[in-house]
Formats: sequence, structure tokens, C-alpha cells
Amino acid sequence: MNRADAQGLGVWALSLGVGVLASLAEDDLARTRPALLAVPAVALALTVVLAVRAGSVDWASGPGVSLVALVTGLFVTGVSGRWLLSRAERRSTPG
Repeated sequence: MNRADAQGLGVWALSLGVGVLASLAEDDLARTRPALLAVPAVALALTVVLAVRAGSVDWASGPGVSLVALVTGLFVTGVSGRWLLSRAERRSTPG
């Protein structure tokens, strides 16, 4: 993977995370159900790739720290969004 590939994937992952965060802020999680499923999976896949290529990453550099923050943010956003969506669905289900 070259620098352009890494930047492209980073922008894609960041925009996906921002879209999910926007839906969280708007309280419209049902609209982004597919993204809520994809975001944690993308974070886990990226973690596997980074684990395999760990020797190629300068973890002490600014970009290395930013990459860890990006992956963590994606995972937390997806998991919290799915939790909030399931909670909202339970409240809206007549019981």
C-alpha cells in the first residue's frame, strides 16, 4: 500500500465515521443501519491489516498516533451507534 492508498482509505473511513456521528446527533439511526454494521467491521479489518503490517508503521509518529485514534474512533462510533439503535428500537416497540 502506498501513501495515496493509505490517504484514500483514511478519508473514506473518516467520512463514514462522520456520517454515522451526524446521524447520532440527528437521532436518526435507522437511516444509517448499514453503516452502523459496517463501521465496527471496517475498524476490525483495519486492525488486522495493521497488526500484520505493524513493522511498517512508525507508531511514534504523528500519523501513527492519528491512525490509532481513527481506528479507535470508528470502532467506538459503530458500537455506540448500534447500542443506541437497539435501545431506540426497544423503546418504540409496543410492549
